[in-house]
Amino acid sequence: MKKILLISAPLFLYFCCFSQKQANNWYFGNRAGLDFNQLPPVALNNSVSNSDEGSAAISDQNGQLLFYTNGVTVINRTHVLMKNGGGLLGASSSTDNTIIVPGPGNDSIYYLFTVGAVYQQGKGLRCNIINMKGDGGFGELINKNILVDPNAIEKLAAVKHCNKKDVWVVFHKWNSDEYHAYLITAAGLSANPVISHTGLVITNNEDNSIGKLKFSIDGKKLAAAHSYENNLIELMDFDNTTGIITNPVVFRPTPAGTPNAFTGGYAAEFSPNGRFLYVSDNYTNDGSSALYQFDISSGNAAGIVASRQLIFSPDQFAGALQIGPDLKIYMAIGNDIAISVIEDPDQPGISCNFSHQKISIRGSNGGQIKFGLPNFIQSYFDAASNPYEFSRSGNCTDLNISFSISRISGIDSVKWDFGDGQFSTLLQPTHTYATAGFYDVTLIVFKTDCSLLNDIISHRIWIADSETFLGADTSACNVLSLQIGVAATLGADNYLWNTGFTGNQITTTGFGDYWLELEQNGCKMRDTITVSPRPKPTVNVGRDTTICRFAPVVLQTTSGGYDRYLWNTGDSSASILINQVGTYFVTVTKDGCEASDTVEVSLGDCDIYIPSAFTPNQDGINETFGVAAGVRVQYFSMQVYNKWGQLIFKSNDVNQKWDGTFKGKPVTNGAYLWMITYVNLKGKKIYEQGTVMLIR
Repeated sequence: MKKILLISAPLFLYFCCFSQKQANNWYFGNRAGLDFNQLPPVALNNSVSNSDEGSAAISDQNGQLLFYTNGVTVINRTHVLMKNGGGLLGASSSTDNTIIVPGPGNDSIYYLFTVGAVYQQGKGLRCNIINMKGDGGFGELINKNILVDPNAIEKLAAVKHCNKKDVWVVFHKWNSDEYHAYLITAAGLSANPVISHTGLVITNNEDNSIGKLKFSIDGKKLAAAHSYENNLIELMDFDNTTGIITNPVVFRPTPAGTPNAFTGGYAAEFSPNGRFLYVSDNYTNDGSSALYQFDISSGNAAGIVASRQLIFSPDQFAGALQIGPDLKIYMAIGNDIAISVIEDPDQPGISCNFSHQKISIRGSNGGQIKFGLPNFIQSYFDAASNPYEFSRSGNCTDLNISFSISRISGIDSVKWDFGDGQFSTLLQPTHTYATAGFYDVTLIVFKTDCSLLNDIISHRIWIADSETFLGADTSACNVLSLQIGVAATLGADNYLWNTGFTGNQITTTGFGDYWLELEQNGCKMRDTITVSPRPKPTVNVGRDTTICRFAPVVLQTTSGGYDRYLWNTGDSSASILINQVGTYFVTVTKDGCEASDTVEVSLGDCDIYIPSAFTPNQDGINETFGVAAGVRVQYFSMQVYNKWGQLIFKSNDVNQKWDGTFKGKPVTNGAYLWMITYVNLKGKKIYEQGTVMLIR
């Protein structure tokens, strides 16, 4: 990408761009996944879940994963078990074993339904409630395995109510021709279901429960695949206002064969326009299978069967079919490592453009497709079922802004509040703001649908006063952890850093350019900040040196102009006077950057110093007589004589001292002659003599 501050030319968002992204992350099979936040989708290699058949996943409206499940465990967005997320009574071998429904009007409550396999104990439809505010925002199951109906079989689907807010959850009951539809509203799960009879009783062998239940994306049609002994497709009308199922049409996708486990019609999926129904069918349980397309527009079984088109014949088990956010239909073929795709499902026959093994899902985690794909609320894939939304156009610095509604169908009238005391009733108004800043814009949509309700949508929009928002370039002495970015209160929809991070702030890890591209309700901007190295000071206190006790030396820096000096002696001046050996170092500071230098000070070739008096009176001060400390020699000899010329002390150790005694007894006060002969480190022989006064 080019490094420019503002990358969006005037941008007008078309209605197709408004979409829900709750179905953008798929997790299914054996650690397989797909990411629809980019198109075409790419494999996700971070799954820790395994399911032979059903699964479900849910993301937020920005396409960020919240959690996923195989009907037995719930995995949070960090790919670890959600708090209290184990022990669900679904089954990984149940066809439609689970589905997730966000609580209407609630930003944190999710209903997770499970259906166990017909052969297991504790089977049936159960409800689990998740609070996404639990466990620090990673989610927590707060109610688990609440029994809704013990006789539900492996057919579970969900679609939105005609009011686009509430959700119908529908299942088929065992040993019955009943479909039960429960409505989920802001008040919770309805106490009693809407019951519909279709005449087709699912009973006898438990394998007759196999097969998926699927809504059309507009919620007007419902299809059930009945496997094994039945080998039938049941096509029905659904009233998403009342929850009533009517007008069942039953047809056989292929001529009946010898019934075996897992044979017959397994899955069905509607084309986006609702004209075609795709069916995966298995002739035998050893891999002979087919993908068919049926034109269901005639509404009668004979016409539907006559329209059958063979699209593909896998040599493996033909599994689930699921429409994606891109309105293509994805097909699971058992034990494959690449998912197959119907590229143009609204086109008849082979014009639907089937691509076998289109997207590999085999990654570092060894993902593998099984028989299932994730189960979603089908309305997620219908633009007309999405809640009304609006966005702005243009650059983030524009004061003149055009507003767009996500769709205009179903609208009686609208009212805009631009957040600056100005209003409009135009569908797509243009408004001019006086100054930059934040404005709370509200749109009220007066609808014509069955709800007789109004949609109220509010967004805080940002009109930037400049094209820069990361602040001024900065510098540092060393590679540092510098936090840069924008405040979360900016409320941008998407953030993208050149590092790939998608949060509002990052911590730098080195010098260089860091850019952030943000999108805020329809406008997009990019700004770059440069973190550069700051020139470090240099300091030198000279070479290592020597010292004599009575000839101190000065240590000083060879250059000046620093803001601060600090020696290890505690001194804070540019130079220090020392008279002891040791290691000395100084740290200097210039413009916030530091530099240090060290010097070693050792004993030098010093001349001998002899004191002229000493006082051995036991007061601990000046008690002995001899050469002052801090002298190194090659040879040394010292003698002390009394006034009669008698030798009273001698030594060849330059560090040995006379304590004022002779033969263990104190001598009298007075003057005493001393003589010293030594050879210094340079090899020079020196003779000295003098007197010392002993005073007690």
